Amino acid sequence: MLTGTRRHAGLRAAFWLPVFFFLLLSGCKPPEESNQKAIIGAVLIDGRGGPPISDSVVIVAGSRIRAAGPRASVPIPAGTEKIDGSGKFLVPGLIDLHVHPGARGGPVYVGADHTAERIERNLNAYLYFGVTSVRSMGTDLPPAFAVRKAERDGTLATTRLFTAGAGFTAPGGPPSQEVGHIVNETNSPDDARKRVAALAAQNVDAIKIWVDGPPALKIKRPVIEAILDEARKFQIPVTAHIATLSDTQHLVDNGAAGFMHMVRDTEDVSPEFLARLRSLSTVFTPTLVRQELAWLYTEHPELLDDPDVARSVEADRVAGVKAAARAAKASAADREEFDRAMRNTRKFAAAGVLIGVGSDGGSASDFPGLMTHREMALLAEAGLAPMDVIVAATRTGAVALGKLADLGTIEPGKLADLFLVTANPLEDVRNLRKIQAVMLNGQWVDRAGLKLK
Repeated sequence: MLTGTRRHAGLRAAFWLPVFFFLLLSGCKPPEESNQKAIIGAVLIDGRGGPPISDSVVIVAGSRIRAAGPRASVPIPAGTEKIDGSGKFLVPGLIDLHVHPGARGGPVYVGADHTAERIERNLNAYLYFGVTSVRSMGTDLPPAFAVRKAERDGTLATTRLFTAGAGFTAPGGPPSQEVGHIVNETNSPDDARKRVAALAAQNVDAIKIWVDGPPALKIKRPVIEAILDEARKFQIPVTAHIATLSDTQHLVDNGAAGFMHMVRDTEDVSPEFLARLRSLSTVFTPTLVRQELAWLYTEHPELLDDPDVARSVEADRVAGVKAAARAAKASAADREEFDRAMRNTRKFAAAGVLIGVGSDGGSASDFPGLMTHREMALLAEAGLAPMDVIVAATRTGAVALGKLADLGTIEPGKLADLFLVTANPLEDVRNLRKIQAVMLNGQWVDRAGLKLK
């Protein structure tokens, strides 16, 4: 009769012997190795900014990229599923660093509209347009955290969500005029520190500060300094919505990691300050499209007839935007500020300052995904080369998120977030709209089946 220890050992052997022989017969491949895809023949634009590879092979194993390079130097293992990419262009999934999912859009923000279902549909709209990661900046309520958890747990397959939770402003300061009192409004440094700690307990991915508006409604500098100091203790990057050079310099002096919008009160930015921004790897997300929306649909109403608008935006919302556009009239000051922001974007980029892509998507006319592409077109109009725009929308986005080890480029070991387009984006970045297929975490997305609105 077997003793307890010997009996258990015998049972373990009886169980594992068939498993061993199965693995032996199957070549002992782990599950991800036996489920491989090879995209063959596409022009590879890998997001790093180097020359494209005209006849490439990219091998995906499970959720990760296993190999990427010229066809001549990347062997394709037997049994790999082959996808013909000839005549197509393969780029990394896009990253939008400045969004506000959950709002239905319209003249008045309604907190009850900020539901998990609406957030999911907004994220699906980003995914439909090849945007595989977004950073939500400062207007998130509890449903956003539930969606983020589901996405990270693997129970929800949609665009990857990073969140800053509730951002900081002064009492009654922006964006309360648009969204009501849903963010952290304070003029107390001690209170600000407590609120940063509360955000840290929510495991936010960033912290947002609105640093603009009239003096009476502008967050105080001691409060800003307290937020930055406390965030540093928790190792949470702080980004700020800015307008002026003076505020930008103050924030840099106190450790801000990045900025949304562009300096637009002056073009007198010193080479020394630009060099400092470059050395710190500070990321500017100009969000030019937000300014342009003041007149975009008034001057180009045909853009609202784009089939993808009807596919991804509620009909009554589109009708509201059309009505507002007919009545809108941009001021000369609006135009001048926009032109200054465009010129500064060109100046910052030429000096080597990191430029990211952000659309501010989530307001009445900031349509998710569509405006990400519009922002890239504006960066090109500002003077960035198409390759630089692609890097801004991919690798630089990953740098800003602190996720370059996993996202932003098509390289071995990275998550397989990528998409195929049918026309050359290096000739015109608007060709990134000509999407044939999107892959998220190594799986092809059923774009036609996504619930977008």
